[in-house]
Amino acid sequence: MRRYRSSRIVALSAALAMLALDQLTKLWALRSLETGATVKLPGPVDLTLVFNRSNAFGLVPDYGALSRWTLACVGLAAAAALLGAMLRRSTSTLNALGFALIGAGAAGNAIDRLRLGAVIDLFDASKLRFVWIFNVADVSIDLGIALVLLAALLPSLEVPEVKTEARPEADQRDN
Repeated sequence: MRRYRSSRIVALSAALAMLALDQLTKLWALRSLETGATVKLPGPVDLTLVFNRSNAFGLVPDYGALSRWTLACVGLAAAAALLGAMLRRSTSTLNALGFALIGAGAAGNAIDRLRLGAVIDLFDASKLRFVWIFNVADVSIDLGIALVLLAALLPSLEVPEVKTEARPEADQRDN
């Protein structure tokens, strides 16, 4: 029971940290960067502030308020569903962490849509021939997907829970 709780606490803590980092970097970008102007940095990533009114990779056309509210609601619903999946006892620790990170990313982008009507993107990796500008929430989603895939491909990585005989005093302590 303790291992289950501690792995969920770690997953939830990682999600909250990623959500906070996402929102803080976006706040910094709004205050420090000029829309559309690129700040050249050493290394593969520059900074370019853009407002994305579509979804990932621009797959959804911009229908104004309809796109904004639909994508925000879908993002929040996904975050809630993933939080529920993360908390299920049958979910592995690796999956729980993956679900938490995906949910944090979905929530971070949904918050932008609700507050501003668009997602704030700022990391520009065009030096690597990556055409999309992205944010910490997008990175969180990608990391989460990688962890879920890793858990599916390598189930032997998961450490099994140790089963112990129930003791009345242990049961009272865990509750």
